[in-house]
Order: sequence, then structure tokens, then C-alpha cells
Amino acid sequence: MEIKNPEKRLDMFWGRVDRKHINHIADQCKGKDILDMGCGHGTTTAILTEKGFNSIGIDYHGETVAKAQERYPQCTFREANAEALPFKDNQFDTIVLRDALHHFYGEADFGKVKKEILRVAKPDARIVFFDPNVHLLLRTMRSLSRHLDEECDYETALKIMDELGGKVIHKSFNTLYSLPLSGGYVGYNFIPNSRPIWNFILASERFVEKIVNRVGIGRYICWRYVITGELNT
Repeated sequence: MEIKNPEKRLDMFWGRVDRKHINHIADQCKGKDILDMGCGHGTTTAILTEKGFNSIGIDYHGETVAKAQERYPQCTFREANAEALPFKDNQFDTIVLRDALHHFYGEADFGKVKKEILRVAKPDARIVFFDPNVHLLLRTMRSLSRHLDEECDYETALKIMDELGGKVIHKSFNTLYSLPLSGGYVGYNFIPNSRPIWNFILASERFVEKIVNRVGIGRYICWRYVITGELNT
């Protein structure tokens, strides 16, 4: 399924789901200077900036960066290659890879990407992975929506964090039904533009997520995983 002008989905229910994701990421951030790697349409950078962080978003695709800058003129975005980041050593307190790890892992020279992450990270920086939780349901839905994408599953992400020298301080699973109902950027949106309905869906999902994580079944049914590591701890 091809969606024209997918960034317009941010004005629909997906925009609220997107903000929910970013709020969770913000809770994992520390310090002031944040690098949002693979910023896409710019919402992570924008909301982190809104929350008081000095956040910079980068993306490989110039057209995407231009759209992000147009939508969020108050924020800082740069077109950049993750294999050769245009930043000085030890610059960032937190580095966020939100729905980007699988792209770097599957499409880039990931050895170079890892070296660059470590170069621009402060010695005690945090690294946050927020990525699609690969399982049978996710693969099935991608097939139905004809959405082909790279994969970096939860277990592989844990190994990558270990390779970076990050001690895992948080891991959880996120999102049960809000994302497929919204369609994200690539699928059908099933939810009308009704804030009471949006609020009910998200509030109920947050409640169920707590139960799912407590009983340990999130790996098999949630749509996103969250892994936070801290360097040199």
C-alpha cells in the first residue's frame, strides 16, 4: 500500500501514537544534548526540543530533512550519513535510534555506524533503541500491507548494545493495538478524528502494556521494543 504525503498522518490518530512513543523515549534520555539518528519526519526531535532538550535530528534523505525542517522550523535538522557524522567527539549525552536501528543494521556499513555512535557520545552517554519488535504478527501485517523493511530483532539489538559497551538499564515492550489501528505511515487508518476515542485507546493500551510487561509476554505481541544502555557504568 502506497501512502501519498505520509507526514500528513501526523495530524490524525497516528500523530498521537507517535507522541506516546516519543514521550516514552524522553523518559529514557539524560543530559541536555540529544542526537536523534534517522529522524525521519522530525517528530522525535521536535518533541524532545519541546521538552527542553537540545536535540538535533539527522537523516540520510535530504527531502525528508527538508520536510521536517519545514514542519518544525524551530528545530535543528541536518542531512547526514550515519557512517560519518558531522559532529565533534564526545558531544552528546543521549543518542536515540527511534525506528532507525534496523535501517542502519541492514542498509549501512554498521561497523562504521557503531564507531561513529561511540565517537560522538560522551563517555557516560545513554543510547536508546526504540525499534519494531520482529515477530510473526508483525511480519504478517507487513506482508498484508506490502510494507517491505529491514529487520533487527530484540535479541540482536541486545547484542549490539553489548558490542557498544552499553550496560542495559531499561528494557521493555511497547504498543499493542494503537499502531495497527492508526496505520502508522504505511497502513490503513481505522480510527476517526475523535480525541475522546484517541484518549480512550491510548489510556487503555498503557494499562494493558503494564500487565503485558509484568507477565513477560511483550516479546511476542507488542509492536515495539525499548532498550536503553549506559556507557562506562
